[in-house]
Amino acid sequence: MSDIKISNRSAILRLLHEEGAMSRKQIAARLKLTPATITVIINELMSEGILVEGISVPNAGAAGRREVMVEISRSKHVALGIAFGSSSMFIVVVNLHGEQIHGEELGFPEELTPRAFVEKAAARIKELIREQGYLEDYIIGLGITICGVVDCANGIILDSGGIWEEKNVPIVQMLRKEFSFPVIAANSVRGFANAYTFLQYDPKTQNMLFIRNEATMGVTILLDGQFYGGNREMFDGIAHCTVVPGGRLCACGKQGCLNTIASMDGMLESLRECFGEERTPLIYRQIEGDFSRITFSLFVEGAYAGDPGAWEVLQNAQEAFANAVTFSIRLLNVQKIVFYGEMFENDRFFESLQEKLIKKTGGSYKDNIYKVVPSSLQLEWVAAPIMAVTSFFNEGGHTDY
Repeated sequence: MSDIKISNRSAILRLLHEEGAMSRKQIAARLKLTPATITVIINELMSEGILVEGISVPNAGAAGRREVMVEISRSKHVALGIAFGSSSMFIVVVNLHGEQIHGEELGFPEELTPRAFVEKAAARIKELIREQGYLEDYIIGLGITICGVVDCANGIILDSGGIWEEKNVPIVQMLRKEFSFPVIAANSVRGFANAYTFLQYDPKTQNMLFIRNEATMGVTILLDGQFYGGNREMFDGIAHCTVVPGGRLCACGKQGCLNTIASMDGMLESLRECFGEERTPLIYRQIEGDFSRITFSLFVEGAYAGDPGAWEVLQNAQEAFANAVTFSIRLLNVQKIVFYGEMFENDRFFESLQEKLIKKTGGSYKDNIYKVVPSSLQLEWVAAPIMAVTSFFNEGGHTDY
């Protein structure tokens, strides 16, 4: 009975998150539960400060009577997050709607060790809790995202992506010693995908390939509403498939990964190898031979303006990328391909890539299947704390995750 009650509480929270304010009668009808069951659960959630009553609306079935709407509260409960960047940490706070209510950048400690990072982040979070007056009973959890390899099930950072040298760091265990609320950790890309599905709910994202491609490439898969991770809930995806045997060394330690030629850094590194007056004359003259001034937009403009070296780099990258994505969607039969990153917001680049994808899939994926997420959504900031919010909802508003 306890499991059923948690499931019903979770269903109510997810429904209200996806649909917004609803009446008790509407909730009962949508979830096919009795009005008495709904009333009991909603009263509990309201007493816990998770739900609040909103406006009243006319009852469609009874003239003169009105129904009171209920919705998820924007006060009391908060989720915290630590997002590890390449040179700094971000401490972020969101409410139960995933709306950011605080965010700040925190420099790395002088000593680049896991213990030093935990001590600095924990000290600042404790200080922030005191400054903002957050009650620990209303802090639903702390999420951690890092661009590395994470054993999500056990909360272990297997590889920090170069932030520190140590491997197999039990980051969750270390931070749980500092706080009374739950702590969870995930690879950044999984965190971004989770935040996207939370903030922009679409049933098709329950079967989704999420691709983040900026400096480096990261991929995660959602199947039937669950993240696929394979052994220990980890998944490298297409980013680290070998596409150029014996090619450039990747950060993962292998050679010729898709990441080395189709990520933003990978493409610019390929451009560097052919940069000069002969192969890239237009770009070369525009930046006066100073490659440090190159940007992704200049690279794309030069390719389409006729620089042969830039065009070759662009075509090779898009061809390899389109082949890998096509293989993935045919194998997994996903309903949505979501792209996140600055390079996808370049219209010329993405339109060309999309044409290749449509051609390779026979046009079967052209109808509302490709989605570019704007950087204005700021997934880098909110992904970590939103992981705690989704876990809280999944547990029916309990912090037992």
